[in-house]
Amino acid sequence: MQNPRALELYLSKRSRLASVVAYPDRGPWGDASYRGNCSGYLLIDLWATYRPLRLLDPMEGGGTSREVCADLQTLYAEDAPEYAGFDLRDGVDSLVDPIGSDYDLIFWHPPYHSMIVYTEDERDLSRCPSVRAFAECVRAGYERFSGLLAPGGRLAILMGDMRKHGRYYPFGSMISRLDDHRLEGVVIKQQFNMRSNDTRYPPTFVPIVHETLAIYRAV
Repeated sequence: MQNPRALELYLSKRSRLASVVAYPDRGPWGDASYRGNCSGYLLIDLWATYRPLRLLDPMEGGGTSREVCADLQTLYAEDAPEYAGFDLRDGVDSLVDPIGSDYDLIFWHPPYHSMIVYTEDERDLSRCPSVRAFAECVRAGYERFSGLLAPGGRLAILMGDMRKHGRYYPFGSMISRLDDHRLEGVVIKQQFNMRSNDTRYPPTFVPIVHETLAIYRAV
């Protein structure tokens, strides 16, 4: 659902993007029923901070990025980015298929390995046979998307940690260490409205309530 009024209200009161963010209200953009969907307010903050001319979401999932950019076009046509979005469910494998180039901002929100399995397609990152294979795919994605940036463009990767079968996998740390020379910043994003919020845990259990956004800048 597009809602330019919600975007305009948020921009009128937002604070500058900082290393910790929280969006208790996910906003009206994208399919709220799509599991793992990101808040549109993060996309607005990235746009307001970097003012990209061309923006790519290579795994757009529930469509949040597309709808935010549509509202930006409605309200701020001269400053709104040219948008491109692709998804494996529509037959495009962004890790190998042609998806354009010279983007000023690429927002990549991949699956968190097998935390949520999205499709039956063997190319789906949520179907990687192991954490090691997943890490290799993330590395390949970083190399692929970095190569599609315009000079000075930015690749923003959002990922949460995973706990499975008693083991903890710090994926946020992994994406923050892909390229020490090009890492520009790290943002910790608080999570809200997760299914696990209704689960009762023992006192010693520490729930995961954050995601990591790693921002890399092209030379």
